[in-house]
Amino acid sequence: MSKVALAAEEQLAASFRQQKQALDQRLAEARRAYRGQQAHRKGGRAHDAELARVEKAGEDDVTERRGREGEGSRLWLDLPEPLLRYCVEKGSIAVDGVSLTVAELDAGGIAIALVPHTLKETTLGALKPGDQVELLAPLGHGFFEEDYLPVAQAADEVLHVAGGIGIAALLLLARQIAKAGIRQQLFFGGRTADDLVGTEGFESYVEGMTLATENGSKGHRGFVTAPLEEYLAARPKQKFLLMACGPWAMLRATVDLAGRYGHPCLVSMENRMGCGLGVCLGCSIRVEGTGHAAYERVCTEGPVFRAERVIWEREEIPKI
Repeated sequence: MSKVALAAEEQLAASFRQQKQALDQRLAEARRAYRGQQAHRKGGRAHDAELARVEKAGEDDVTERRGREGEGSRLWLDLPEPLLRYCVEKGSIAVDGVSLTVAELDAGGIAIALVPHTLKETTLGALKPGDQVELLAPLGHGFFEEDYLPVAQAADEVLHVAGGIGIAALLLLARQIAKAGIRQQLFFGGRTADDLVGTEGFESYVEGMTLATENGSKGHRGFVTAPLEEYLAARPKQKFLLMACGPWAMLRATVDLAGRYGHPCLVSMENRMGCGLGVCLGCSIRVEGTGHAAYERVCTEGPVFRAERVIWEREEIPKI
């Protein structure tokens, strides 16, 4: 190949690289604008935040699902005060595309509680203090005070029912209810004792804590709904508000108990999300209604629903 031809080829390749970089930049800008637009439609906005500190559970590798008993890891985000209040009031957030729940707050920022496998399966485990992250907040319909506080004040006690990583969604809620002077109990279940992380955060907020593991390694052997039913059956004249977050089967069993004993119940649903912005409809669940109104999105209309609105029977897809 002649020098002229080689130079022409290199010039063409350089031109292609410049065009690709320009297209990649335009695509990234379009994606950011789209995500910000979707968040704004739901009352949320895109923000930049700084990771202030990382608190990992113990000294073990976080990918090994170990740590000091009862502890989870936390990522603290440094946020300006107005944004802090806004996020806490409205609930769920997304950090670098991962949908999360605010677990704790102080004057300087918010804490996101993470169990070890969340750090392993996302990019969040590689973050270091000082790193910049993209924050979308607030997202969806969380535990809003206007929904639960009047009912909680009319009850004798609030019963929190958590399964696995669902514990993170109830911590800040328990703190807010404790400020209102309302009695609370925590029922927390997992497969093994290693799954019962984050319990230390509830100690100053609840009157009692009942733990359960499927393998009997800690607390009651079996599902957490068994001691919950015993608690309800032993107090037929008391009024309770149940607030639950966990896997589908646990939520359904909790809702069945609430209905059987005549108590209101709010559930924070867990479902697989494709976009987290209400576009893909992948997290939709059946609710009371007809036509399009028979489905609502966990990431947008949820994740918190009144239990009686949810259709708990799973739909079967007909075979063709």
